[in-house]
Formats: sequence, C-alpha cells, structure tokens
Amino acid sequence: MFPLFEVREQNGERKVNALSTIEKGTELCTFTGKPIDFKETLKLGNKESFAFQVDKDLYIYLDEPYRYFNHSCEPNCGITSELKMVTLKPIEKNEELRWDYSTSMLEHHWTMKCNCKKENCRKIVGDFTTLPEKLQEHYLKAGVVQKFIMNFLKK
Repeated sequence: MFPLFEVREQNGERKVNALSTIEKGTELCTFTGKPIDFKETLKLGNKESFAFQVDKDLYIYLDEPYRYFNHSCEPNCGITSELKMVTLKPIEKNEELRWDYSTSMLEHHWTMKCNCKKENCRKIVGDFTTLPEKLQEHYLKAGVVQKFIMNFLKK
C-alpha cells in the first residue's frame, strides 16, 4: 500500500522505516484522519499524541500508519500545510522516518519528554513558539509548518 515505507514493531513500539533509499524532497504520503476538536483530544488519554493539530481548535485523529511516525529534534521529514509528508534530506534504506511534532503544535497544552538522542535534542517537545528562532525560520523556509501557525506568527 505504501511503496516507500512500512510500520515495524520493535520492543513494543511501532515506528516507520524506509524500504529503500529516498531522495530529499520526496513526497511520502498524505496524512488523513477523523476531524476532532480540542476537547475530544483530551479524552484520548495516552493516545492524545495521535491527534494532529490543523487549526486553533481542529485536529485530525490520525489514521494508521500516520500515527506511527515518531518525533525527532533533528527530523528527516516534515509535514506540509497540505498534510503531505516530505523528506527534508536523503533517507537511507531501513532508516526511521521522523518529523518534529512542534511544527504542528500551538495549543499551549500538550508536551512530551524527548529522548531522540540527537545532538540538538530539546528534551521537551512543545509548541512551535517554544522553538529557537533559527529553528522556526528553518522549518518555515522548508515549508513544513502548519498554516494556522504561520497565520498566528503574522499577527
């Protein structure tokens, strides 16, 4: 169904890995899911991270396999405002596909401890506005920040 990646389970955790080498700028998929509001995300408990924010009070409860793409503070992928996952750098076969969750968050509620073990790991994943300014600029230039966040920044 997805020729470029597959979901794998390792130590009880699901993750998404590349099936072959993939060039930078490749569109991998389009995220889909059921629309829900902020109050509904709070009812999800430990599955709250499966809710992807697309507007101030609008989320999509991600379908499989999209909910299994993990976070990284130094991601190799990003999500465009059209909900398309694209590669930000070349990907090696079997490499895990990861994106920065902060590029879709502006709710001042959900945070997550990070242990991505990357050199620039922030230790806490939070809203886009919590990112260092240079990193915000990098993601904006790469086109992987949700439209409602870009509109907020213009105000």
